[in-house]
Amino acid sequence: MIEKKTFNCIGVALICFMNMCQIAQASDKSNGSPAIREVTDIGYFEGAGKDSAKHKLDLFIPPNPENAPIFFFVHGGAWVQGDKNFFGIYSAIGRFAAQNGMIGVVISYRLTPKVKHPSHAEDVARAIAWTTNNIKKYGGDPERIILCGHSAGGHLVSLVTCDPTYFKTEKVNPSSIKGVISISGVYEIPAIILGNVFGNTPEKKVQASPITHVRKGLPPFLILCADKELPLCTSADCKKFQKALEENGNPVKFQEISPSNHMKMIFDASKPEKQVANLILQFTKQVLKQNPSP
Repeated sequence: MIEKKTFNCIGVALICFMNMCQIAQASDKSNGSPAIREVTDIGYFEGAGKDSAKHKLDLFIPPNPENAPIFFFVHGGAWVQGDKNFFGIYSAIGRFAAQNGMIGVVISYRLTPKVKHPSHAEDVARAIAWTTNNIKKYGGDPERIILCGHSAGGHLVSLVTCDPTYFKTEKVNPSSIKGVISISGVYEIPAIILGNVFGNTPEKKVQASPITHVRKGLPPFLILCADKELPLCTSADCKKFQKALEENGNPVKFQEISPSNHMKMIFDASKPEKQVANLILQFTKQVLKQNPSP
């Protein structure tokens, strides 16, 4: 009953999200910057189990980049829905990054029910590995990457950063990640729901929870949520993750945005006049200042 209620909430939110995205897409077409170069549908994984639709990413490149920092974005959708474009809303994040001097990398990844955990996180790590190995040819700096995700994407960027097994498998140098931004993310998977995504054993859900793997030596985190959030993404959930990071000596900032909601957070993330976008830019500028281009 709890799982059904939770997914009904998520389903209603996603329907509203898609309706809002259609409006956003119509307006975005007239606001694009011709100076930004877009390279789309790049395959980032060629191994066994390759998915020709989901193992793809898009690049948003500012004019004349030279060792440009990387803003790597992972979409949400409750691990069951979405892609790197999704009616243009996620592409807007990539363009926003490029407008601010960064190379935007926006990815798709395999979804449930086709796969279960840890496949979603494995795909994110694979896309990060592709970025570190290939972004130089596009003018990017593979040693200055900022990870960002919304909702399920916030969970995934937090998980691959906190649990060292993902980067180790893909031979990603953890020091290349200079910061992590989680917008309305999930940090602890409850034992009694989300079995379709993470399996039904409590041990698997513990292992899938970023908070389980918090340790010393992680990059700075920016944790954002709305005052009106979906279950598992609330201010209380964020503060619990914040506390775990702080207790391990990791830099972290948490901000609740009010008034806002789960879906509005991601729409506001690419609008420079909005608080969410301003906080993202402030954080990226701060961590990049601490890690200047060679």
